[in-house]
Amino acid sequence: MPKPNFTAVKEFTFEGFSIFEWHHRFILFVVLLVLYMLTLASNAIILTVIYLSRQLHTPMYFFLSVLSISETCYTVAIIPRMLSGLLSPQQAISIPDCATQLFFYLTFGVNNCFLLTAMGYDRYVAICNPLRYSVIIGKKACVHLASGSWIIGLSTAIIQVSSVFSLPMPKPNFTAVKEFTFEGFSNFEWHHRLILFVVLLVLYMLTLASNAIILTVIYLSRQLHTPMYFFLSVLSISETCYTVAIIPRMLSGLLSPQQAISIPDCATQLFFYLTFGVNNCFLLTAMGYDRYVAICNPLRYSVIIGKKACVHLASGSWIIGLSTAIIQVSSVFSLPFCDASVISHFFCDVRPLMKLACADNTIKELITLLISLCVLVLPMVLIFISYVLIVITILKIASAEGRKKAFATCASHLTVVIVHYGCPSFIYLKPKSPNSLQDRLISVTYTVITPLLNPVVYSLRNKEVKDAMLRALGRKPLS
Repeated sequence: MPKPNFTAVKEFTFEGFSIFEWHHRFILFVVLLVLYMLTLASNAIILTVIYLSRQLHTPMYFFLSVLSISETCYTVAIIPRMLSGLLSPQQAISIPDCATQLFFYLTFGVNNCFLLTAMGYDRYVAICNPLRYSVIIGKKACVHLASGSWIIGLSTAIIQVSSVFSLPMPKPNFTAVKEFTFEGFSNFEWHHRLILFVVLLVLYMLTLASNAIILTVIYLSRQLHTPMYFFLSVLSISETCYTVAIIPRMLSGLLSPQQAISIPDCATQLFFYLTFGVNNCFLLTAMGYDRYVAICNPLRYSVIIGKKACVHLASGSWIIGLSTAIIQVSSVFSLPFCDASVISHFFCDVRPLMKLACADNTIKELITLLISLCVLVLPMVLIFISYVLIVITILKIASAEGRKKAFATCASHLTVVIVHYGCPSFIYLKPKSPNSLQDRLISVTYTVITPLLNPVVYSLRNKEVKDAMLRALGRKPLS
């Protein structure tokens, strides 16, 4: 935490090699200039030779040419200013120029790392699987691998630069906050809090029990070893972890209000809340895609939604959840928290925390809005498109029984989707609201009720699950 009574910095100064004597700096300048010229010349020669020689138009040399371009840009971003600094030390650089240099340094540096990884994969396929080399490492694969490297480099640079240069300046004469206090439902009377505690405890126990039952039934019943129930089991695990991150502390706060939480514990709670919450959103999207393929392309269902596709979709959901949590938590907790320490909520959430920051958090709020749009609106749009195509396909089914069966397979998922996205969208996509109590009550819906709704809807409205439960209890013979 910086000291109070600060002066805002408008430019930086490179120390560089200013501690060296002039003649040492001059020798270093000459050596580095020669090496830089050799780097530019050798990369130019490699690019020209590969371009002119048809024999070198292969994946290996494609990656080499892309690496040469990236390495050239990487050196251009760093070395000229460094050489200038050797001749004229203690050079100043404006903050925008510094951010630009860091951006290009990270973009090309990270890109080089992943290009070298792609080249290693190319050599692996060429030596370990030579007969299928031309199939695996085709033009499309080369472009995808190279593009992926550039995208990772660009994404890393954007995240890192925005993180570093959005560090806010706190108010002078502040007192650093070491812990927060949850306001929770402390303005409720004791008997109201006790009633709420009992109700929420019962719902929480039902959530844990119903998710455990769903997982057990799916595991024991071979008939449910399908992609649809694979996603449902992953969703049940994620929902359980999601509730464990929030509800126990909330229940404790109902019995003992105004509870304190340290900043590391608060960051940990926010991290797990976001990881599992975002993961749930994209798992529901994957389940919508599964239903779309099952109804709109049934003949190729087992090919499109195979074991590999299921694992990729589930892993992708977890990765997006984890990435979102890392970005959002690092963004929020890079803010200085001064004086105010009471969180107007019953758990550590993004918006209530940012309200406590004692610095301009406009950029942070913009980041939060963009993440909310990507996490809530994008999946909703994808699910909406899938259901439009599903409805069009169902209406083309000739028999009424067939249409009824097709609608029945989607009803459970659609019910969960509407409730799951409705309440969080109202909280995260609406403008700032002074009515924090209303927000807390709405939050109870998607932190307590929605996790219970998922297994209940899927078990009560789904004949296959009910039959599997009866078989597990020994009340229905195996078919």
